Amino acid sequence: MTNRKLQAKATKDRIMKTVKELSKNYSYDELSIDLICKKAGVSTGAFYHHFKSKQGLIIEGYGECDNFFRENITGKLKAKGAIERILEYIDHQMEYAIYIGIDLMIEVYKAQITEGTDFFLQSSRGLPQGLKALVEEAQELQVITKSQSSQSIASELLLISRGVIYNWCQNNGSYELGPYCQKIIVNHIKCFIL
Repeated sequence: MTNRKLQAKATKDRIMKTVKELSKNYSYDELSIDLICKKAGVSTGAFYHHFKSKQGLIIEGYGECDNFFRENITGKLKAKGAIERILEYIDHQMEYAIYIGIDLMIEVYKAQITEGTDFFLQSSRGLPQGLKALVEEAQELQVITKSQSSQSIASELLLISRGVIYNWCQNNGSYELGPYCQKIIVNHIKCFIL
């Protein structure tokens, strides 16, 4: 990397780090670009060089979710059976949503609709790839059907899990996210079990 690219990466990282620190004391709506830039010690122009809008921060942050799954979850599940590993993986997705919190998850959904459709719908992202690999493993072990592709089954399971998170946000976290999602995923995955 050239010095210029290293400097640009350092600036972007500083902005993201500042946002994480500020989000402990401010809601997403309270965080202004001016406040972020002031606390990060960067110009507004530098902010817009790296992010199209404030919602670009959400997209960048969700990319970190993919890295988290790639580095900490994929290949490190504890469950013994193939179906149980799929359920454990999805449970980690629910834990991540709880960790992020309702306020930020609402912003993730807004960003998905208005800013980052291309990013969020990529099947090559870490979270979808990990689930697809688990579905492939279950198919190879002849635990679930091959009448649908692993990509198709993983996409359906993600559609359900994302929908449950969305509903949890709508209900202001009034129910336990993990167990509720597990129940719905188990009901759906029964369609594929051999």
